[in-house]
Amino acid sequence: MRKALLLAGAAAALSACASVSRLTARSTADLLVRGRAAALDEPDYELGREAMASQISLLETLLASDPDDLRLRRLTAETMGGSAFLFLEPAAPPRAKALYRRGREQALAALALDDPRFKGLAALPPEAFQTALKAAKAEAVPDLFWAGFCWAGEINLAKDDASELADLPKAVALMARVRELDPAYHFHGADLFFGVYDASRPPLLGGNPKRAGEEFDRVRAATAGKYLMALVLEARWYAVAVQDRDLYERLLKTVLAAPSGQLPEARLTDEAAKRRAAALLEKTDDYF
Repeated sequence: MRKALLLAGAAAALSACASVSRLTARSTADLLVRGRAAALDEPDYELGREAMASQISLLETLLASDPDDLRLRRLTAETMGGSAFLFLEPAAPPRAKALYRRGREQALAALALDDPRFKGLAALPPEAFQTALKAAKAEAVPDLFWAGFCWAGEINLAKDDASELADLPKAVALMARVRELDPAYHFHGADLFFGVYDASRPPLLGGNPKRAGEEFDRVRAATAGKYLMALVLEARWYAVAVQDRDLYERLLKTVLAAPSGQLPEARLTDEAAKRRAAALLEKTDDYF
């Protein structure tokens, strides 16, 4: 009897500790979610890079205590995808590829938390994958977007891996569903994705520079040209695809001359855009 009481007491204590742990995790998660906008509006590129690296470790620690917190999953996916794109891809592609994969897994986990029908989605063949996505609703757009963004980023850094390239239609399907549900999400990120997608492939492989130009035009019009990374991507992919050197230089110089943070939650990305614009201008003769 005494042993049973001791075991019951120990179980109750462990349960209480677990509850306190989840409570602490959720309180910290509240702070991180509320502080998201401030992190994205950081004007110091290096400080932003260091802060995001620390935040990833903290988010994963919190998820270990509370794996079913949808907000944590979403924020982790966005932080991993953003860190890979803004900080790692230009300088450390292998690390960026690994972080894109982790971000994609977090986004798909968030999608399944929001709707259990999406468990095992990644394993479906492309046609069944696209059919399954028809059930996704507007509230799932963040998960769809970051899953597609991270998946495409990972594939882009694994161009010699046929098995990874075979998954590209899935990343495209995720972004197509985002564009159907909420085309304005993340600075018209789906249109921006398709602008790069259509400009980066030769016509023989399905590329379409004319359509890419229209997609970049839509993003520029919707953001009044104030989202500087869109201009960098338009220069790098569309202007190079159509071999328009004047457009390439004009877009990049516009980025360098523009103030950062003209749009909410874009300042840190704008700072990264300025760095890329300067680097691309130095490579002008390599592209033309």
